[in-house]
Amino acid sequence: MEYQYVIDKIDKYLEMDEYLTPLYHYTSVYGIEGILKKREFWVSHSDFLNDKTERKYTINLLINILDNKLEGFSRKKELIDLILYNLNSIDFPIYVLSFCQNKDSNLMWSNYSNNDGYNLEFDLSTFRSDFEILDVNVEDSIATYKSKVIYDKEIHKEAITELADDYIEIFENFSGIGVELKIKLHNLQLAFQILSAFFKDECFQQEEEHRFILVPAFADDLAYHCRVANGAFIPYTRIGFESNLIKGVTIGPKNKMDISEEGLKSFLTLNGFDSEDIEIKRSNIPYRY
Repeated sequence: MEYQYVIDKIDKYLEMDEYLTPLYHYTSVYGIEGILKKREFWVSHSDFLNDKTERKYTINLLINILDNKLEGFSRKKELIDLILYNLNSIDFPIYVLSFCQNKDSNLMWSNYSNNDGYNLEFDLSTFRSDFEILDVNVEDSIATYKSKVIYDKEIHKEAITELADDYIEIFENFSGIGVELKIKLHNLQLAFQILSAFFKDECFQQEEEHRFILVPAFADDLAYHCRVANGAFIPYTRIGFESNLIKGVTIGPKNKMDISEEGLKSFLTLNGFDSEDIEIKRSNIPYRY
């Protein structure tokens, strides 16, 4: 089970829409200030995302599939425990940057910008060449993936079932871990974690989310920082980007002040952007007060 195993699963189950553009990033006024001033994103560790159930979703799905597949098997509990131990012992730190396909989403305005923030329109057709991972400790050791988030539970079941079958095959006659088995488990776990980063419960499908993720080969290959949010420390790493990726800015639906647009133009000019090349719009969502 070489690395091609991981590539095959990604190609089969994700929509690696490299050329889908534009995409939108919703944020507060403080968020847009930092992003544009520094020309960088703070990309959060996947274990610390807003939805605390994300990581549990695919693990619970795997457990349910294993439970059904191993019904009547005498070593059922032992086998499931071995598989879960592997999931917990081989852990790849994954960092997630989120975008949205919807240019004017009521849900996204509410969830990520308090309705009076902004969204940035990005041309991500050249994201691999125009994004720079800033906190790399080991060159060429960070894999990047971009895909639509998959909300279809049937796709989730099919993919995780395939992984469950491979786990069962490995552990059914388990007698110890050699080099070859370590490689198989490494790639199987990597495939599981990458798919998990793009699989979300269908109740979130209105987010129309797309993700860009970073996966270091080893935890120490990518340095991280911590920011404070909601009373907690959140690990993040940084991605820089070229100015030409930004094609527009939309002002949130509750931000009705004329000075917001003029102030935004001044801010863009002050920070080296050509405001003539960046389309500034207002949300079309009507709000009642």
